[in-house]
Amino acid sequence: MTDSRMITRESKRFFLTVLTVLTTSGCANGENNGTAPSALIHAVNIDPLTHLISGIGNTVSFSATPVDASNKTLSADIEWAVLDSTIVSIDSNGTAKGLKVGTTTVIASAGSKQVSVRIEVWDPPSVNKYSVGQTYQGRKGYAEYIPGDLPLILSAGHGGNLCPNEIPNRTYGTIGRCSSTGSDTNTLPLTTTIRSIFLELTGHAPHIVLLRLARPKLDANRTIVEAAQGSSFAENAWSEYHGFIDAAKDTISKEFGFGLYLDMHGHGHDVPRIELGYLLTKTDLQTSSLDLPYMVNKSSVKTLSEVSIASNPATTTFTDIIRGPSSLGTLLEARGVRAVPSSPDSAPTGNEAFFSGGYSTRRHGSRDGGVIDGVQFEHHYPGLRDTSSHRLSYANKLVEVLEVFLETHYGWSSSTYFNEN
Repeated sequence: MTDSRMITRESKRFFLTVLTVLTTSGCANGENNGTAPSALIHAVNIDPLTHLISGIGNTVSFSATPVDASNKTLSADIEWAVLDSTIVSIDSNGTAKGLKVGTTTVIASAGSKQVSVRIEVWDPPSVNKYSVGQTYQGRKGYAEYIPGDLPLILSAGHGGNLCPNEIPNRTYGTIGRCSSTGSDTNTLPLTTTIRSIFLELTGHAPHIVLLRLARPKLDANRTIVEAAQGSSFAENAWSEYHGFIDAAKDTISKEFGFGLYLDMHGHGHDVPRIELGYLLTKTDLQTSSLDLPYMVNKSSVKTLSEVSIASNPATTTFTDIIRGPSSLGTLLEARGVRAVPSSPDSAPTGNEAFFSGGYSTRRHGSRDGGVIDGVQFEHHYPGLRDTSSHRLSYANKLVEVLEVFLETHYGWSSSTYFNEN
């Protein structure tokens, strides 16, 4: 009898203990509403950490995650707010919408903890028609466009020196340093010098597009993923830079029906010569004849090959265009500037480094269609880019070369065209 009463009392204590534990656990874990109590929330993490909305009415989605002291994710309701709701609105899901140009703060709260991040709204100015010679800049002057009136576009996407803190440094690919423009040193002043010499000698100018950002912040000669690496500020500058080139291409296509795009770069290779990139590899160029369909189709001057060969079928081949007597390389060689490919230097040999063309040449050349052909110009430094006098000397020679090249292969002369129009 005594044992039976003892078992009964112990059983009651056990069940009461279990009931107490279950009840306490349910409150602590938010069993009723699925959320953690405020006391357990140590911090709130937010993504993205900062953002640029480009265009009134466009949106970005933020996400916020409450965590405990060990950074373990907790389940809790998130409340969203903005300091200035006239600039940005935000809904209960964290979707922010740009309302007007300005900068404000997005706040995410969970329990007694909150996190805030900067958000900016930028509304690109609308341009119905670009005026020749006027300078147009994107946000903060990262990208710059000076329209011209020739069927030529020169871009310089490397060589800038701006390193703003709002853009984090890139972490993969060719990065470089903010303290140095590296092998692309002086490509921007070289490009502007060429424009000035065109004006001086012909009274007319090419379109030029410049990127002022340093390469650790943005590599415009890459796809936007590698180029900007997730920074909305860098992505915007990338879009502005290539958008300016697209605008120049559109103007030229409508006015002339053809055009030539030169992507201006610098290299630090052992052989001091200009490397002309037509998207043909070193192995391609080492072939005795380039007159093969796959060579033409992979090149950035595919349209030029059709135009030039059709105009002079008895005397012009694709090989001629790339390294014949009237090719860019041979015309440069004739003026004392070493270049490959050319008649004197048909292809890189052995272990010689060679840049065949990058993203910008693929995108803006004619490989995938269109009437604008493209060439990547890789310039050596000594004797060409190193001093203003050397840049000036080379600019004079290049202007002569381009004038001859346009007339020979496109049948177009600036003097004839502007005299008739």
